[in-house]
Amino acid sequence: MAVLVVLAGTVAGGAGATAAPMWPVPAPYPSTGTPDEVLGGIPAGSEYVALGDSYSAGYGLSDPTRLPTGACAQSARDYPHRIAARFGLALTDVTCAGATSADVTTGFQFRGVPPQVRALSARTRLVTLTIGGNDADLFGTAASCLALSAKGPVFSGRDAPSCRSTLVRDGVDELGVKIASRVALGIADTLAAVRTAAPNAVVVFLGYPAIFPDADHTPKGGCFRSALDLGTLTGSFPSDTYPFTNTDVRYLHSVQERLNEVSATAARAAGVRFVDVFSSTQAHSACSTTKPYVAGVSLDGTGDLRRIDLEPGALHPNSRGVAYLTKRVAAAVRSLAV
Repeated sequence: MAVLVVLAGTVAGGAGATAAPMWPVPAPYPSTGTPDEVLGGIPAGSEYVALGDSYSAGYGLSDPTRLPTGACAQSARDYPHRIAARFGLALTDVTCAGATSADVTTGFQFRGVPPQVRALSARTRLVTLTIGGNDADLFGTAASCLALSAKGPVFSGRDAPSCRSTLVRDGVDELGVKIASRVALGIADTLAAVRTAAPNAVVVFLGYPAIFPDADHTPKGGCFRSALDLGTLTGSFPSDTYPFTNTDVRYLHSVQERLNEVSATAARAAGVRFVDVFSSTQAHSACSTTKPYVAGVSLDGTGDLRRIDLEPGALHPNSRGVAYLTKRVAAAVRSLAV
């Protein structure tokens, strides 16, 4: 996924498939000893390729792999590495923070890094991916929705009371329209490209866990936890906050719900297993102060607020969340492997 304000992946136009260089595939991540389990019909040592954005790459976690490039912010603690170690699979992890559907299929996200799909082949036996959030710019939008209070205004937006007030005009949700059209098409194209490039693989498409909770899991007083305090005047910011208006929590939940629905529909059409972790993590969103799966917002910047950045890992799965994603992916692969 997009890494909000801190890290923005760029998509440059590349040459056609016949002229562009093949993916410089990193050495497969070796399994460590005897696998804990045998994964159905996928034997130990099989080729496993992990694709996707920051939610697959473990953005914000420790132990950076610096693959496929350091700018991707990939961690050896991401769920693909955990799956590979658990089942003794030979992992090629090309996940990259900021990746869009185009970066998976046709684009060149960073200089010298070809489209992720080129890491696939007929030898690949397992593919996992998470994609679509950057196509929708859900996380870039969330970064612009940070607010001064539960009733607003947002930091940016010309004193707008909420992000919803600027994105829903005359009853039309601009972000929702984008998800239903361009984002849906990008996801569909990505899944088709993966199926073509890895015809013998089990493909698991993992959704995004809840970042913004539903009404049933929103506290009576709302989720708001301020990202600013007296220490901010000296350039010190509180950690693990949730600075979103009550209006935007509801709005951004609905946007994420649409993205989840579009992803599930695309997966069904492509004959790919979709793992819905949005519905099952409502009680563990970044709003929650009890065992959240997604980290809250921690800021870095200047006391005059002229520069504000999100710390790495903001609104991304924490270690507890990655463990949950690993569990769900493993269960999905077991059910599909024959």
